[in-house]
Amino acid sequence: MTYYLFISNSSNFNIDNNLINQINSILHNQNIQFSNREIRKNDFHEWNLKDNIINDFIKNKIKNIFKNSPIDINFLNITYPRKKKILVCDMDSTIIKEESLDEIAEDAGIGREIKNITKKAMRGELDFKEALLKRIKLLNNYPLENIFRLNHRIRLNDGAKELVKKMKAESCITILISGGFSPSVSFVAKKIGFDYYHCNNFLYKKKDGRIVLNGYVQNPILDKNSKLNITNSYLKKLNFKLDDVISVGDGANDINLIKHSDIGVSYKGKQILNNQADVVFNHTNLKGILYLQDYKI
Repeated sequence: MTYYLFISNSSNFNIDNNLINQINSILHNQNIQFSNREIRKNDFHEWNLKDNIINDFIKNKIKNIFKNSPIDINFLNITYPRKKKILVCDMDSTIIKEESLDEIAEDAGIGREIKNITKKAMRGELDFKEALLKRIKLLNNYPLENIFRLNHRIRLNDGAKELVKKMKAESCITILISGGFSPSVSFVAKKIGFDYYHCNNFLYKKKDGRIVLNGYVQNPILDKNSKLNITNSYLKKLNFKLDDVISVGDGANDINLIKHSDIGVSYKGKQILNNQADVVFNHTNLKGILYLQDYKI
């Protein structure tokens, strides 16, 4: 394992030499050996720390330098090799800006009610499966054709395309695993170029000559345990280990996968996930996942 400090952002705020020198001074004064370099100019810097244990006093001293700045600070042990073989991504509020089910609810005129359920589930206040079934029941009779229309309004988060494109170019397997539903998940997976995708499926009925949702979900339901289980099935098939996985998500249903990946990233995530993730990106776009692995784009 190698221990790193990463300082990063994707805003107009520049990480300049003054800030770099302040960090270097703290490390020198604590007799910590290190080397540092710029991965992306003004945006992403890394320190390779020779000591594998950095105490909370030092961490807090460094964090205080940036406490009023739009900067992400992450201390991370990375297992060799640093470049991972499998990328696993959540979709809603991670690869895309939206919560796809919330967008459907908004179009159906019940946005507030369903968004409240979604927020509670993502914060871990509601069981994911229970919350999912509640929301789908409320969407009974919603037309399938409207989902296809809404797909074209989906917005990708910054760096999503570059992340998947680069990792595929480096022979990494890319997998999208979402608790969302196939009309939207398959659309996003194909648009970005993921190798594989897994998701939930609506059940349908005919009403007035149209295909509509029937208020139920096809079993088995992809829940909070499924993301890690699906990832493990790929690892077994490919003879890889969890040390070969880098993953990213934003909510409570991502915790099991994020905790067990060698590098687990919370992207603008809920606090319940931030507490478990190796890396928290609130001010760094998805290209930061490449920089963590020493890819330059």
